[in-house]
Amino acid sequence: MHKIVTELLFLPIILTFSNAWVKLKPLETYPHSAFKLKKGIEYLEVRQYDSDKYKGINKEKYRVRFPIYRTPLNVFNPKLTRQFRHIPPNISKETNIKRLSICATGECKTTIGNGFYIGSNGRMGYMNEIDDVVSFLGTIDTPAEIQFVLWMNNKENAKYYRKTQRGYEVIIDYVNNVANFGKCGKFRDKALITYKGKIAKYQTLQHDPNYVSCIKY
Repeated sequence: MHKIVTELLFLPIILTFSNAWVKLKPLETYPHSAFKLKKGIEYLEVRQYDSDKYKGINKEKYRVRFPIYRTPLNVFNPKLTRQFRHIPPNISKETNIKRLSICATGECKTTIGNGFYIGSNGRMGYMNEIDDVVSFLGTIDTPAEIQFVLWMNNKENAKYYRKTQRGYEVIIDYVNNVANFGKCGKFRDKALITYKGKIAKYQTLQHDPNYVSCIKY
């Protein structure tokens, strides 16, 4: 019952928009075919690395997130695959892919990402900036790619989008208890994503500070 009530609180905002709004699915539910890699790129993945309590970012362990491909990784030559799996990340102050600090149980950790790719000619490489990863998708023109851009920018839980002359307007709903810093409460935000995958505009439409208790560290 509580869930139904909180959803209805935001319903008037949706009704004020045009019928052009389209519902987005969670990023992890889209198949690889929902993305379009530019010519010459066969495989692309983002790897997430976490900070160690004592040694900073652990570059030896990572999680593979949302592989995008024309050719699945298990089809490549095993030697090439092994080399690909051992490419070290580039972690620097310029690295901005899924860069996020999270606090829980009195401890804070950082997670950060790199993009890795395999080309049609077997070349491999890495990218540590969002713009470089997005450039491998070409023009952003599918709902899955919209969600992927938002995810790399730590803007998750997008619910609706509509196409405009400048790009895509997106509605994002989320709850923040300050475990990932910022204000606490329930939010409804609006973003404008260009066809080149840049967040050109971002604003908060609604903020309910009483929805969740603030957690202080």
